[in-house]
Amino acid sequence: AGPIGQGIAAGFYAWLLLQNSSNSSSQFTGVQLIQSFKPLIIPCYVLVLLVGIFGNYLLLYVIYKTKKMHNVTNFFIGNLAFSDMLMCATCIPFTLAYAFNPQGWVFGKFLCYFVFLMQPMSVYVSVFTLTAIAVDRYYATMHPLKKRISVSTCMYVVGGIWLLSCALVAPAIAHTYHVEFQKEGFAICEEFWMEEEKEHLAYAYSTLIITYILPLSAISLSYICITIKLKNRVVPGNPTQSQAEFDRVRKRKIFRLLMLVVAAFGICLLPIHVFNIIRDIDINLINKHYFLLIQLLCHWFAMSSSCCNPFLYAWLHDRFRCELKKMFTFKQKIIPTNNCVAMSMML
Repeated sequence: AGPIGQGIAAGFYAWLLLQNSSNSSSQFTGVQLIQSFKPLIIPCYVLVLLVGIFGNYLLLYVIYKTKKMHNVTNFFIGNLAFSDMLMCATCIPFTLAYAFNPQGWVFGKFLCYFVFLMQPMSVYVSVFTLTAIAVDRYYATMHPLKKRISVSTCMYVVGGIWLLSCALVAPAIAHTYHVEFQKEGFAICEEFWMEEEKEHLAYAYSTLIITYILPLSAISLSYICITIKLKNRVVPGNPTQSQAEFDRVRKRKIFRLLMLVVAAFGICLLPIHVFNIIRDIDINLINKHYFLLIQLLCHWFAMSSSCCNPFLYAWLHDRFRCELKKMFTFKQKIIPTNNCVAMSMML
């Protein structure tokens, strides 16, 4: 159960080489299949790459340029945007080149280890940062009068997220090998556990729990509590009909964003995790003819989460849109105050 960013072609190529069967050549039909889908797969990946990098860069730019957005929540969101950009830059180009190049891994030994370190680490950082944002929002909503964590503490949390992600990747990197097959004419960069199958499965399942099940549970629970809190909150005083309607619309918008956050996290990452579990239990459970194609589609779906986050955490947020308009509007216009008022939480 390699991380989401782990090599696409290598596991299949290595498996074929280890078959030592007389009809192994016929098993390369899976490679030929993805070649036929190349005109469709590459544009889909390129779209995710461009939207993910540009959207997250713009999010980082706006947060950096707008002083009133320099707070703990936006610091977490900035870290999320950076890790998503890194995920796009390391996962997508190398995955495409590896999957479609008949020579396999052509980037050398150093990049084999470096890329295979950065790929899963950036994914884990994104996952843990999403969890940190949910916990921060829960604390701010459920305990609004208590003191928030400082920016310096937030920096320590972010540093801890990166260190934890690096530690989780370490066992996989220790079992990653760059192997050149001179006779076959290609090289692989792949994770092999040799005769440590039990250790491999233990690492695979623990990684699944730590990087998917626990974060998804924490995010879901936090946002359920936030939703209940907002639903039961009453506008102070004697609100007018317009104030009450504004509060209902605002709650509805927040609820929609919360549901989208949970759905995007759970749905985008689910296929690749299911695929990895099935592959680790018994690789023969997956039809070898469709193995690479299914893996590429699951990987692309997981990478699309990097495009969702900028929209969910910023583009749909009133303050961000307002600041973006200010930044890119050449003629100064009077903008109604209500349009620039942020929602009570940055999602």
